[in-house]
Amino acid sequence: MKLLNYLLVVVLFVSACKKESEDAPTYSKDYGSGMYIVTENGISFYDGEVVKNQIYKKVNGSSILNGKKIKFSGTKAYIVTDNQILTANVKTFENKEEINGFTNAVDLDFVSYNRLFVVDKGDSRVKVVDLLTSSITSDIETGDHTQPVFIVSNSYKSFVLNGGGVATQTKDSTVVVIEYRDDLVELADFIGDLSVGDNPNSAVLSGRLKVLSQGVYDPINSINNTESSLSDVNQYSNQVYSTNTLTGIYNAQNLISNWNNSICYLTAEGGVYSLNESSLNANLLVSVNASIINAIVESFPDTDTTFVSSQMLYMNDLDNPNTIYKYNFELSLFTDTIIVDGAVKDIAFY
Repeated sequence: MKLLNYLLVVVLFVSACKKESEDAPTYSKDYGSGMYIVTENGISFYDGEVVKNQIYKKVNGSSILNGKKIKFSGTKAYIVTDNQILTANVKTFENKEEINGFTNAVDLDFVSYNRLFVVDKGDSRVKVVDLLTSSITSDIETGDHTQPVFIVSNSYKSFVLNGGGVATQTKDSTVVVIEYRDDLVELADFIGDLSVGDNPNSAVLSGRLKVLSQGVYDPINSINNTESSLSDVNQYSNQVYSTNTLTGIYNAQNLISNWNNSICYLTAEGGVYSLNESSLNANLLVSVNASIINAIVESFPDTDTTFVSSQMLYMNDLDNPNTIYKYNFELSLFTDTIIVDGAVKDIAFY
C-alpha cells in the first residue's frame, strides 16, 4: 500500500511538472541590436533591412497606449507612457515589469543603486523608482506649476529642465539640480536650480553641460516669438558661464552631439541644423520638418577585410508622420527611408 501511495505521489508530481512546462510560454529572440521606434501604435523594430511593427503587442498580446520614449539599460528596454513605465527583454521583447504611479511621464534616466529618475510633467515632480521592487519610493518637486520635460545625469547628479509653456506668460528658464549619490551614500536631494534661457528642453554633457532653450514660440501668433539660445554650464559647480542667443533660430529642440562631442545637432523652424558649440554658428543641414533626431556611427565593408565608419543622422518627418530618413554625413545624402505603421514619437538604438 505504501508503495502504491509513493507511486501515486510520483505520478502526480511528474504530471504537475509536465503541465507547468507545457503552460510556460517560450519567446523567440527576434530582436536585439537595431533601431527601436516608438509610434502612436506601439514599438517598431528595424534591423537595417526589415521593419517589424508593433512588436510589444505581438509578443505580449497587449497594446502600448501613448508611448513616448524608449531607453535601454543592460538587457532591458524601458518604455515611457503617460502613466506607466513598461520594461521588456531586448532580445525577445517579453514584458518584465509594469511600473505605475505617473500622471504624465515624459522622460527617465538611470541612476545609482538600481533606481530610475522619472520626469513626471503632469505632476511637476521627478519620481524615484526602485528597480528591485518596481515601485516609486520618493519624489522631488521641480516647482509649483512647472513643466519638467528632460533629464540628463553625470556621475552623481541629475539636471532636470523645466520646459515652460507656449505663451510669454508661461515661459520658464529653470534647470533643477538633484544630487543622487555622495560617495557610497544613496541620495535623491534637491540642491538648487539654475537660470538659463527661456523654455529649456534638451541638453548634452560634453565636458560642460550645454542646455538648449527653445525661446518663446507660438506657431499661431508669432508676434511675441523670441530666438532660441544655448547656455554653457559647469556641471560640477552649477555655475552658468553664459547664455547666448542662436541668431535666426526659432523653436530649437532635440539637442544631441556627434560621436566625439565636437558638433551638435538640433531641430528648429526650417529643418535640422548643425551647431558649432564654440562659434554658436547654426547651419541648416536638411529642410525636413523634424521633431526627433538621433545620431549613430555605422560601419560598412570597404574591402573583404576592412570596414569604414560613417556617422548617420536619423530623423522623422512631421509632414509624413510614419517616415524616418537616414542621412549620411560623409556623403551629405539621404541613404535610406524607413516606413513604420504610425506617427513616430521616438527613435533609439540598442
